[in-house]
Amino acid sequence: MNEKYKKRIPKVLPVGIAMGILFSATPLAGPLMENKVKADVDTAATIITTFGEVYNTFLAEPFGEWLDETSAKSLYNRGLENSAYIAPTFQKGEFGITVFDYYKDQNFSKKVKIAYADGKIEYKTIKHGQQLRIKQAGTIVDLNPDEPELSKHNLLYITQKQLDEGKTGFALTNWQTFYLESSNEGHYTNLADKFVRQAFPGAYTKGGVLDVRYNFRDLFNQLPEDKRKLGTATSEPVSKDVLWNYLTSDSEALADFYDQSVNLLADTKLMLETVITVGNSVLDDKPYQIIPIKKGSNKVVVKKGPEYLSGKEGTDLQYSGSIGDDEILELAPIENSGSNELQFNLINKNGARLTVTNNRAEFTTDKERPSNLRFTAKNNNELRNWLVDWHPSKVNETKKHEGMTYAGLEFKTDAKDTSIWTAYDSGKLITNSWIERNGSHYYADSSGILLKGWQEFEGNTYYFSPSSNHRVKGSNGSDSLIDGKLYNFNDDGVLQRSSWDNLGYSDASGAFIEEGLKEIDNKIYYFKETYATTNELRLEDQGVILHFSDKGVLERATDLNGKALNRITYITLNEKQLVFEKDGSIRKNGVSKIFLPGLFDEKDQPVLVYYSFEEGPAYTGWKEIDGKKYHFVGGKHYTFDGHEPIDGKRYYFNQDGEAKLTGFDKINNKIYYYNDKGEMQTGWQEIDGKWYYFDESGAAKIGWFEVGGGYHFPYYGYFTYYAKEDGSIYTDTTVEINGKTYNFDSHGHKGYK
Repeated sequence: MNEKYKKRIPKVLPVGIAMGILFSATPLAGPLMENKVKADVDTAATIITTFGEVYNTFLAEPFGEWLDETSAKSLYNRGLENSAYIAPTFQKGEFGITVFDYYKDQNFSKKVKIAYADGKIEYKTIKHGQQLRIKQAGTIVDLNPDEPELSKHNLLYITQKQLDEGKTGFALTNWQTFYLESSNEGHYTNLADKFVRQAFPGAYTKGGVLDVRYNFRDLFNQLPEDKRKLGTATSEPVSKDVLWNYLTSDSEALADFYDQSVNLLADTKLMLETVITVGNSVLDDKPYQIIPIKKGSNKVVVKKGPEYLSGKEGTDLQYSGSIGDDEILELAPIENSGSNELQFNLINKNGARLTVTNNRAEFTTDKERPSNLRFTAKNNNELRNWLVDWHPSKVNETKKHEGMTYAGLEFKTDAKDTSIWTAYDSGKLITNSWIERNGSHYYADSSGILLKGWQEFEGNTYYFSPSSNHRVKGSNGSDSLIDGKLYNFNDDGVLQRSSWDNLGYSDASGAFIEEGLKEIDNKIYYFKETYATTNELRLEDQGVILHFSDKGVLERATDLNGKALNRITYITLNEKQLVFEKDGSIRKNGVSKIFLPGLFDEKDQPVLVYYSFEEGPAYTGWKEIDGKKYHFVGGKHYTFDGHEPIDGKRYYFNQDGEAKLTGFDKINNKIYYYNDKGEMQTGWQEIDGKWYYFDESGAAKIGWFEVGGGYHFPYYGYFTYYAKEDGSIYTDTTVEINGKTYNFDSHGHKGYK
């Protein structure tokens, strides 16, 4: 390639796109006994664990506001450890990622994507109270794998030096990421102050200041060991640059990062390797790798060796060592060439196309310049099948495998087993190839043997005749009758699953439905001898005629004279029950409101009914439909704008019959309360003579908590309360808590005896 075609762009990757990290934690006293998460599938390079009994117990406790939400969102310091983030277990030879949920939701999790040094890609889900420990240098982690914008991905490369030192890491939380270094200086966390105040309330003045007669460290050292562990910081939040410098100071690791990061940012399994021709010019005599970003997108990166084609506009074609917005290009199919070759435009973020004029390749918006790219190492069928795998323009197409023709084609039988055939071209074995012979298609495997029976290729299913080895196609020939079932193949031999062929329908196995009543896409059909019934089906014994459309859809029912039913009618056919309304229309799947005569008078009353083809019209129990909850007995529900007791709980049913729980409910050890209309309550609530406080999420406070803020002189002090396990606060009583005696006034304010 002419040197002027190539201009390497020196590029410092933004820290938000790339940075190497991992972590672990050191206990205050004694070794930290970690527990492996049983459900995790470990590899030699990673393992997910928890933090040992002390931390596990604390992390599993119901939510208590040890730290206000605003501080958890905005502050960034070591005092937040164990109340806004959990530090990793800093150990040599490992590098980990922790996850902490401010509300202590045990189901809270973060998903990361990992590229190992051997090229393997996998996702890992880390839940609240767990850490991912990485043990292999050269591992790359994407902290934001599902972000549609490239700039929001956060790639992290784990260097050997980081593993050797074992002193860096980071923590993922609800709102921010903490980049951490280990610290053994014995600094206190915010929890230390909380624990000391709880254990020694008499050591503080009414203004909340530690009395000069007491020493904080002495008081802290008297706490139980678990409190001292949780109250001692083992980490120091640092800037991203501290961790990023491990990678930038290692030139070999940095080069590897640039080369391998494409495995996380694009789908290398969809890669096409080919020479690129633009107009009449070959872009380079070396092949390029065209790598789609993901299935369903028309975006690609184009790689040559260790570098990526850049869409930057200038006098020369440019390349970059890393992937940024300039390296994300759009591949757009255009009209075929004069010789019917597939052609494309390659377009940058500004709409400029890759062109070649006067031996100069560049991206330009000049529409007069030729920009018809061809991938000349592949034929049209290979390119089309590649596009079917991922490109949005081919989303509804299936692959076609057109066999090669060979002038010297010969099929030979095996000397020992005449049922085995092998393909040759002028004496040379043909392998891994589709072959066309006299209009029929065959496939020779890696040994040159022609396949027979059921076979899978690139997501498509084929059937090869056991007697002649040819690929079966169509649905009308005797070839399609396999083991007593008639199968649906298209003209390219691809098995058609859940698909129509005129009035025939093949199910999920690809076999045509032969007889009976079937529901397909919420419509009901009746099949006989593999064809959907049209016109009428008379059911003399049940006194009705079923009417079908010319497409075979069951539409309505009449009596045997073709007149309206004038009553709700139940029909049994093929052990399925169908329901027809008074006007003859078929009852729809799901929930409907109808009117039935009252029990004590002739006045119609509303009734909510539930029907499904599989469950019939008499379902009893709960159903959630479109996010709404309903309850039925015998397929019916009669209560509107009223209450019903069900399974020991009281529910309110609104005008649409939707159920709303009332009263208390407990989910994941959190207590919630719903008023008489089923509305979740927050803030202060008086319920049956007791007071409760529900936070913004609706969960009742448990244990010590503060509301209102500030100091209220001289009687109330801070507005501090204590909620029992049922969520109700102590009021107008004296209680001993953790060995200390407290007075609570009629409003629940804490005092001391």
